[in-house]
Amino acid sequence: MSFFKTAWFKCIACLLSIAVISGALLAVLNDALAVSPEMRTMRAIKKIYGEEKEYSVVLDIDSKDDTKNTAIVYDGVGSVNKIYEIDNGDILFQTTGYEGYKNGTITLWIRTAKTGNDYSIEKVILEKYEKQTLMSKLTGDFYNGFKLIDATAAYNDGSLFTARDKTAENYNPVSGATYSANAACNAVNCVIRYLGENGGNA
Repeated sequence: MSFFKTAWFKCIACLLSIAVISGALLAVLNDALAVSPEMRTMRAIKKIYGEEKEYSVVLDIDSKDDTKNTAIVYDGVGSVNKIYEIDNGDILFQTTGYEGYKNGTITLWIRTAKTGNDYSIEKVILEKYEKQTLMSKLTGDFYNGFKLIDATAAYNDGSLFTARDKTAENYNPVSGATYSANAACNAVNCVIRYLGENGGNA
């Protein structure tokens, strides 16, 4: 009996056909369903503002522009990944806080609004996280606890957010998820440090 007529050959041929067709479909769908960095940004803006907004890029680690795609890293604290100037005068940040549970991270979107000569923290939204197992503990009340009227004054006074020091002015605790809360605090502190060191300017 010819090998090409055996059940083994038919099984192998069938599996190879499935693999080739599946690979081709995945390649096509990957291109068709790919989300551009610009689209991800617009989705984030819509999630924060409830509508699309015009914006200009100050910093974006996904940018092809080499003058704008380098994250600002604060050693041991976190990094500023994206900065957008919104057409209404707000500055929108995406930051990542370090020192979470198992040395994981939390990435947040942080909306700041201009109030006089300074910026206030108006809204904080979770973008993603790594290695954090108790994220359900970080509820809306926790993120609302980051609202701050004067970010520059907080920087100048050294009153950064903390989830550990109960005596701190900006103590924002979470029961049972202190390490994750610490990473979120560090993400917000990156914004305070950036605004403080740049005089509230993007």
